[in-house]
Amino acid sequence: MFTQRLQNVRQRLTAQGIDCLALLPGFNLRYLTGMDFVLLERPFITFIPADETTDPVLVIPELEVPTWKRGAHFEARIFAWDDRSGPDEAMRQASEALPGMRTLAVEYLRMRVLEHDLISRFVPDVRIVKGEAVLDPLRMRKDASEIASLRRAIEVAEAALEEVVSSLSPGVTEREICSQLTSAILLGGGETVPIEPIVLSGPRSALPHGRPGERRVEAGEILLIDFVMTVNSYHSDITRTFVVSQEPDDRLREVYAAVRAANEAGRAAVRPGVTCQDVDRVTRQVLVDAGLGEYFIHRTGHGLGLDVHEEPGIVEGNDLPLEEGMVFTIEPGVYLEGWGGIRIEDDVVVTEDGCETLTTFSRELRVVAT
Repeated sequence: MFTQRLQNVRQRLTAQGIDCLALLPGFNLRYLTGMDFVLLERPFITFIPADETTDPVLVIPELEVPTWKRGAHFEARIFAWDDRSGPDEAMRQASEALPGMRTLAVEYLRMRVLEHDLISRFVPDVRIVKGEAVLDPLRMRKDASEIASLRRAIEVAEAALEEVVSSLSPGVTEREICSQLTSAILLGGGETVPIEPIVLSGPRSALPHGRPGERRVEAGEILLIDFVMTVNSYHSDITRTFVVSQEPDDRLREVYAAVRAANEAGRAAVRPGVTCQDVDRVTRQVLVDAGLGEYFIHRTGHGLGLDVHEEPGIVEGNDLPLEEGMVFTIEPGVYLEGWGGIRIEDDVVVTEDGCETLTTFSRELRVVAT
């Protein structure tokens, strides 16, 4: 699998006239190698030449070499450095192992000044271009093993959410719910919780990316829970909105029904050939028709995989046609300052003739902490 991914990357580099790709520790390197390295203060650069006769070249801290050798799925030339000598000599040798490198693709959102300066000093004439055009089309279409990991991540996430909301007590704080959820995820088979869960109640639920605090949830209020976790490095991303301790009033029911209808319309619109912006438009129109369009202030969804936010973006202006194997969220929301917010987020995969909703947690408006 990993040698095929390497070959696919090289083919795309050649097709785009790019000599080499540079990757730092992170999601793209994990995709290509199957290994997780942490991006710290030590430069660690993997160079992938387009030329298939030239092995990948690593400028790598000495202490990471054993991990690479144990897990590598393809041959590479290793130029290691230690804390006493620094990376300069390793980078010089690496540049000599990559003759004729005129164009270098880098990760636009990940390359640091540290690595950029190191490369520029030893390959001063190289032209830097964005590497996303090489990598994103490959990573957008998930294979069977990736989808299996996503399914498992969602299963663990949903079980943890059910465990927590079914045992809530009146008066619990947002922070306590967050801690309970994190614990349930990790004890239930989750690998990591890379982002603190969003747990917001009452008027604070109108903050799309608010952080949980010491506020105690009160009867009749909204409780919004949005959280991310991983299995095999693949992310699930789920949001559900509840009401606390008593049946909701008419306004809450009406707004919730509109958001749920938008979620259903968005998922129903997903199929091969439909553009990303078409799905956003269908989802958004439901809330516009309900008089709530101005309160839906973010995109309909984002790609999901090794990163929690990746391509494709389900947003106006993205005319990319959907293809089988793409995985992304559908997450309409309405945020009314001083009142609260409602969001319902599901994870979907594009199938041969439509889509499958991977998340199964109920979308009924549920009373918790009774």
